[in-house]
Amino acid sequence: MKYLLYGIVQQDLAGGSPEPGICLLTAHGLAAAVSAVEEMGSPPSVSSLLAYERAVEAIHARQAVIPLRYGCVMESEFAVIRLLEDHRQEYEALLVRLLGMTEMGIRVLCPARAEVLPDFAPSPGARYLASLRNRYNSANALVPEEAKLADQIVGLLSDCSTEQRREVSSSSQGRLVSLYFLMPKNRAEQFRQRARQIRPPGGAKLLLSGPWPPYNFVAPSS
Repeated sequence: MKYLLYGIVQQDLAGGSPEPGICLLTAHGLAAAVSAVEEMGSPPSVSSLLAYERAVEAIHARQAVIPLRYGCVMESEFAVIRLLEDHRQEYEALLVRLLGMTEMGIRVLCPARAEVLPDFAPSPGARYLASLRNRYNSANALVPEEAKLADQIVGLLSDCSTEQRREVSSSSQGRLVSLYFLMPKNRAEQFRQRARQIRPPGGAKLLLSGPWPPYNFVAPSS
């Protein structure tokens, strides 16, 4: 029988099943919240994703959890137990770090800029500057203006959070700068109030979200 994993928690704090259809497999002082599944649908339905997120949020509301993204499937109960055994020290350290913590997010959509193409052949210097611009505009790198904006936002919220992560992605609407903050659950409202003071640059749109299970803080920072 296959098992869909929702998250890892401490065994002594696990209690009963967090949601109907979810059980806890325990070993080595840890517990994995799982549900029995047949073959996984591809792609998953919206209802399946929402049900999965609700289950992880229910666990997060009760205790520290290492949340897993949808789609982590183990082939057997033995495989789940082996996972807990192989990563015991890593999971124990993570659960200590995430105890009482939650995640908040801020996304800034910066509008796309129309580039003016020159009507003459670029000089070697212009080609060099264009290569630098292309490097900065790669999918995983913030351009200097985005990095400055991210630094300003993080600075404003630094006393509310203990860790931050940032990433950027591109779309036809522009560049989306995503900032993630790990903080004590009791500081979430303070974070919201402080975030309302942010004034994004002209044309940019800002979205505040959370609190969420700390998905973005369960892996080492790159």
